[in-house]
Amino acid sequence: GLTVATPNPIYVQGDYNTKDATHNSRSSNNTTYTAPASIVGDAITVLSNNWNDNNAKNSSTTLANRIATDTTVNAAFLGGIVPTGNGYYSGGVENFPRFLENWSAKNFWYNGSMVALFNSRTATAPWAGTSAYYNPPNRKWAFDKNFYDLTKLPPGTPQLRLAERLATTK
Repeated sequence: GLTVATPNPIYVQGDYNTKDATHNSRSSNNTTYTAPASIVGDAITVLSNNWNDNNAKNSSTTLANRIATDTTVNAAFLGGIVPTGNGYYSGGVENFPRFLENWSAKNFWYNGSMVALFNSRTATAPWAGTSAYYNPPNRKWAFDKNFYDLTKLPPGTPQLRLAERLATTK
């Protein structure tokens, strides 16, 4: 398996961990033949198969010119969020992961486990809603059932082997 981790924001471009030599796990919730994988970062942004890096270089590129295509990611996500507060909404699970394209009528297939473990330290701008930066995809999200098998967890997955109560307080 493979874990990609950074203390910075991380971007996933296009299909990720979708097939092995003989099987294709794209556009489905079938992860039987995928490798254990996780993506860890301050914030996680998914870019479709259609992403063009020139879209990021040119601030005049409008959402109408950033058209996504169906994309599949099979990996655990562990990242930060911008918390709700001070009159701002965090965006909730619909903003974890983040998007930058017009995904209208396009599917984002995600199979994994999403963990928002901390407040982002770098990607800290308040959520501006969907129409400012992206239009949401059809979210075809599912828990990766491979994660029920400890031998199929991504490298570095936090694990709790034993919980023991030592004392209680009132």
